[in-house]
Amino acid sequence: MEDGTADIEAGEPATFKSFGKGDGDHPGFAFTRYWWEGEGLREGITPWVLKKLRLGDDPVFGQAARAEVLLPPTAPADYADCAFLLKRFDETRPSFEKHAMVQAKLSLDPSEPWHVGYERARGFVRAHFAVRFPVILVAHVPGVAGLEGYGNHVHCIVLPRPVTINGLGGTCHRLCSDRGYNEALEAWQRHVAKETAA
Repeated sequence: MEDGTADIEAGEPATFKSFGKGDGDHPGFAFTRYWWEGEGLREGITPWVLKKLRLGDDPVFGQAARAEVLLPPTAPADYADCAFLLKRFDETRPSFEKHAMVQAKLSLDPSEPWHVGYERARGFVRAHFAVRFPVILVAHVPGVAGLEGYGNHVHCIVLPRPVTINGLGGTCHRLCSDRGYNEALEAWQRHVAKETAA
């Protein structure tokens, strides 16, 4: 084809890459950006997200302790279904767009029931990310399966495209940058400080 599509389809698939800022400097808060490198075909983010939702084959412990989609108030209700959201996100991603998503990983305090920390994380996500972007929250609680050393935590998978009544918009490059990380970290610290003071 003259537009080069055939060459892209015949070549190597694009590689799914990530760059993370771990919780070494800020215990309990990690932030990772994901993008595609290369011009080839892209698998989409659905397989990656599904691995977070379903961790293994055990019928009881092989899945996330809790998972849900948080949406901006302008989003159509269809997007509350995780499968629909992921399908639309992957299907409508422009071929030129390299940014895939960001993830904030929030550690849960082992001295309190996991659902308390989950609600803290949920409140933060609702106030900071979900005012504009769809977010998939995934709670991993390995302690209930007798696994030690992993720590209970919540994955906040943020799809960096605003969603309105008309569907998904263009990618927010600011969210997928160091500024996005700094703003999220500051918002998390304010959220925790406010809750602690209450």
